[in-house]
Amino acid sequence: MKFLKYIALILGTSVLAAEAAPRFALVRVKDIYTELPATSALQAQIKKERDEIMKDQRAEQLRKIIGELQTLQAQLSDKSNPLDDATNRKLARTYEIKRQEAQTLQQEFESFKAEQEKAINRKMVAGMRTTLNRIVQVSHRIARERGYDSVFDSSGNTNTGVPFVLFSKNAPDLTPDIQAALKDSEAAAPKP
Repeated sequence: MKFLKYIALILGTSVLAAEAAPRFALVRVKDIYTELPATSALQAQIKKERDEIMKDQRAEQLRKIIGELQTLQAQLSDKSNPLDDATNRKLARTYEIKRQEAQTLQQEFESFKAEQEKAINRKMVAGMRTTLNRIVQVSHRIARERGYDSVFDSSGNTNTGVPFVLFSKNAPDLTPDIQAALKDSEAAAPKP
């Protein structure tokens, strides 16, 4: 009789343990992020701003001076059409002045470009952070609604390159549901 009570106790504990087992699901954050329209818009905006840097007057002027330097260099090194000494010295002096001008302009442009790139990178990080925060919020909401205790990103790797999720057996993937909820919220949001 004691044996049967012991077995009943073990079975009861097993049932309670099975009911209390944590439930978890997976999400592919990388896939969600890359497929969002907001991500595409951010990338397009960043590309446009980077392209604008190269259209700056300093870049245009630098390209012009480099073209002039190449022309002067070709004249100075043309063996088929030798120059007299006075013309050769004058062209060499002009070449040196243009080269120094190009160096100064390149330093100015590189400084300008570095500052612009920093600003663009800050904007890109802020935009990514905003989108990732939205993904996390929607993931939390859907996981709570469906009764999951934990949700893991199955698309990410640790700093050693090993995936965060090493193994999962039939774990539900909430990625499509989160993508749909985010796209719906983007469609309902007013356009800037």
